[in-house]
Amino acid sequence: MSQLETAELDLPALFDAAADVLARVLPHDAACWHAMDPATLIETSTHVEHMPPPDPRVAEIAYLSSDFNSFPELARRPRHSGVLSEETGGDLRRSTRYRELLVPVNMAAELRVACVVDHASWACFALFRQAPATDFTEDERDFAHDVAASLGRSFRAAGVRARAGEPGVGLWPGVLLIGRDHRLESATPSALGWLRQVGFLGDPGHDPLPFEVLNVAERARVTAGEVAARVLGASGRWVALHAEPTAGDEDRAQRVAVVLQAAAPPSIAPLICAAYGLTTRERELTELVLRGFGTTEIAARLFVSPHTVQSHLKSIFAKVGVRSRRQLVGRLVTGEDGTARPG
Repeated sequence: MSQLETAELDLPALFDAAADVLARVLPHDAACWHAMDPATLIETSTHVEHMPPPDPRVAEIAYLSSDFNSFPELARRPRHSGVLSEETGGDLRRSTRYRELLVPVNMAAELRVACVVDHASWACFALFRQAPATDFTEDERDFAHDVAASLGRSFRAAGVRARAGEPGVGLWPGVLLIGRDHRLESATPSALGWLRQVGFLGDPGHDPLPFEVLNVAERARVTAGEVAARVLGASGRWVALHAEPTAGDEDRAQRVAVVLQAAAPPSIAPLICAAYGLTTRERELTELVLRGFGTTEIAARLFVSPHTVQSHLKSIFAKVGVRSRRQLVGRLVTGEDGTARPG
């Protein structure tokens, strides 16, 4: 696992590499991987092995917080892995996910893991075994927990690796209106460009929408409230997704509006700072740099000397691989003006 931390893979390549490594030590028949927004604990980018592509039904059922071993629950527990049979006391049919999603595809065993590092979950995955294969054991469960942090560091680092040659996107937000049948009813022209950013290359009028969009839309529909998440786009820039039920629809099958736009720098700076391994104090100082404060102002706000501020900046520059505040801002906001990559 440690090799993945230093491999400098982007997100799609990391999905493939992590899945290949896990298959050698945790045999399974199928799997589902996700990157995760550590602030909201919402599953975003997806990678499936020998499972149907996630659709609205999967988005509605597979990630219910009330079901056993939800990924947010595993992220908060001391042990970040769980076997479904153990959690249900041997009665798998107590799980909605098992009855509605696993039984139809003949999956009889499930191991779920949240990839937590420094108290934040950056990815999650589920491994499945078909009947009549043996269930996942306690040793396998504990091994999965032991490697979760290493995988978390790998996914955390992948979140700041821009992909060379990928096109950027315009500044205008895009809006999607998703109907009661979970299909797209209408979209603004700019929304189509944002859909390509989250990996959708089909026809939005006929093909299923990408999992990232379906997931936030279904969560908003079920909770009848606002849901937001950040997704790493194809250009290496972060995309903000905001979903909310439309006014006037009071039933759970209501329409949902989804807004896609460039994530604001203040919302992604903590992600990038964490990926570069900055300390809590260094993150505080970096946020003040992003807000345009000078050395004297930062020193006053943090109750330290200007010399201490300069010492912290020197450490920050070394970790991020830049030489100036301008380059630091460029690296954190756009991924440009730096040379180093986090490990």
